Amino acid sequence: MKAVSPTVDADLLVALQKGLPLEMRPFAAVGAVLGLSEDDVLMRLRVLFETGVARRFGAVFDSRSLGYDSTLCAADIPAEDLVAATARITPHPGITHCYERKGHPNLWFTLTAPADRLESELARISAALGPYPVLNLPALQKFKIEAVFGKSTQEDEGGGRWTATSGRGQGATGSSSGETPSGGRRPPVFTEDERVVIRALQGSISVEQDPFGAVARKVGVDPEELLQLLRRWQQEGVIRRVALVVRHRELGFSANSMCVWKVAPEALVAAGQSMARSPHVTHCYERPASPGFPYNLYAMIHAQSPEGAVEIFKALGRDAALPEGTMMWSVREFKKSSPIFFCESEVKLGVPPA
Repeated sequence: MKAVSPTVDADLLVALQKGLPLEMRPFAAVGAVLGLSEDDVLMRLRVLFETGVARRFGAVFDSRSLGYDSTLCAADIPAEDLVAATARITPHPGITHCYERKGHPNLWFTLTAPADRLESELARISAALGPYPVLNLPALQKFKIEAVFGKSTQEDEGGGRWTATSGRGQGATGSSSGETPSGGRRPPVFTEDERVVIRALQGSISVEQDPFGAVARKVGVDPEELLQLLRRWQQEGVIRRVALVVRHRELGFSANSMCVWKVAPEALVAAGQSMARSPHVTHCYERPASPGFPYNLYAMIHAQSPEGAVEIFKALGRDAALPEGTMMWSVREFKKSSPIFFCESEVKLGVPPA
């Protein structure tokens, strides 16, 4: 493997997360920008998988554009029942992220399902959790989404400073997983052949010179026709990118917190936009407040240390003039996966004890 400067490797990590160009030899195109050969790029990407930094390399779809919807949910469960209760719901394929967080509620998970089934699937999950009420906290506005983790080019005495940046930021609203597609369009109707393509791209695709050609052969279509389809889907917002998804803890982001604030309605957009400008915020949403959890602005932050995360939280509140906030620390990860589309199956969930 060709020896290059740490800056080039860092730039490659960011470029792979932002997405491949939709062409026959995408890794050659990425390498040409960074002064790397196609083989250099492929070898470095394979090392990311071997070392556990890479979680997946595939398509990132807009769930609403596929006819799906998603929401964030929370429940407060006694510590002695938390593991058992979580085990009853995590087999559900629509639960993609499930965490214990410090504070109340302590169990947080995301749910993605066909839009016409989201409520019924949430009801099934609520039943599996037994006597513990579930808060339904859908995104009302999006201020920032699509994290890209990378190493800054400013080296310090510690050997480098890691930062998180957004692959795409927006103002008050926009298309994202669980939100209305751009322009309020109805989700398109997909043919069965197109659904086959979506199924092939939503997992990890082959790391080789012509990855789209490999997908085309797998699904039985002409490679150029596949690329034309993907380009159209990207223009329509159906597909956001074909990219690397990393495990942020493997990159040194071990201190993670969901930060929440109480914000007056008239101040919410300005506060959300202020949060979105921070390179340490990877996701920022307005969500409904409730009597049990009276916060309506959410920002996810990642840092190398708890002390660093606290400083980020304080700075976010100070910059947005928000005094009433709290940090919900990530304590334990029960599940982390990508959404699965057009592969529904009636997975049986656990039954709470009588």
